[in-house]
Amino acid sequence: MRPEASIMEELMAQARSLGASAAVIIPAASLVVEDRFAVLCGAPQRCPGYGLAPGCPPHALHPSVFREQLRAYRHILVFKIDAPVADLMGTKRLPLARSIHRIAATLEKAARSRGMLQARGLAAGSCKELFCAAEEACAVLNKHQPCRHPDLARPSISALGVNFTSLAESVGWQFARIDPDAVASVEPAMGLMAGLVLLT
Repeated sequence: MRPEASIMEELMAQARSLGASAAVIIPAASLVVEDRFAVLCGAPQRCPGYGLAPGCPPHALHPSVFREQLRAYRHILVFKIDAPVADLMGTKRLPLARSIHRIAATLEKAARSRGMLQARGLAAGSCKELFCAAEEACAVLNKHQPCRHPDLARPSISALGVNFTSLAESVGWQFARIDPDAVASVEPAMGLMAGLVLLT
């Protein structure tokens, strides 16, 4: 059996080869999950993806359930893609979010092929908006059919209550908050988009 540390190094290297700006391993117990972040998906300004996908509220796992499930995991591979805040607020946001889902899904599969059979990828954004925007409705929710993009779509980290600011700070990732002032500044403000993979 191959050393766990070697597998972790391979997965981090794979994340970078897939386009991640950085990837790190953290203890699963250090992930901060709070109900309030899932609530924000629905109020005060409802996310456009609210209620439209199985990985988004109110259909996603409740943060309390996710916290319980986290106990079965030992490590988390966290990765990011750095991007100007202007891109994260503009037309480039969707391609970036699709990349996060693709990386998370690929790493999940890679981890499972190495014996971590319960590996689970999580990503940023609603899969309905990213992969099925042209479809009238989600096949899973409205037709009780298989997902149209099972090799790409992953649950939203926000929907599960992940405190992203706490996560970024814990690994030393600095980023500008997304706001109009940051976009309008002379010096391009940098932000990031992230995903993660739960590992046993």
